[in-house]
Amino acid sequence: MAEPAPMVSGAEVAVLRLDEETPEVARARAAVLRIRLAPGQRRFAGEAVETLPRADADPNRTPFAVLRADETVGFGILDRLGILPELTDAPQRAVLLRAFYIAPEWQGRGVGRAACAALDPLVRAIAPEAGEILLTVNEHNPVAIRSYLSGGFERTGRRYQDGEAGPQLVLRRSVG
Repeated sequence: MAEPAPMVSGAEVAVLRLDEETPEVARARAAVLRIRLAPGQRRFAGEAVETLPRADADPNRTPFAVLRADETVGFGILDRLGILPELTDAPQRAVLLRAFYIAPEWQGRGVGRAACAALDPLVRAIAPEAGEILLTVNEHNPVAIRSYLSGGFERTGRRYQDGEAGPQLVLRRSVG
């Protein structure tokens, strides 16, 4: 049995936008397509094999890989439009984090929390006017809720009712 991955600090985790053409991006794109969700998580999130092509086709979405050292350990998308008008009174000042997940072998090790903190430079690059990151998380997914809260997100008191797997809590984090 493999040794569990060590806990990580924020300095060891970075995000890499996947909408550019470089050898590093090509490697990361191939790697995110191989990551599979942990059992039971599939009902809450779509894998990159489904969501990356949709992001590539939508100019409002910026896909990214989560990197620990040189290893691709997660994936997500920042959306400048999507359902933002349904989540906030100021959609022009927000981005939506969607399709975000960490490879099962890296979950519970601080990678997701560190990746949330590492999003700010990417948000500023793609949406300089954005002051906050919003996300929806299924209210029946307590592990994800705890993870986002530990990553600096807070409850807004709003709910999004049109989630495919049921009602969603709306969380937010300021962009630093």
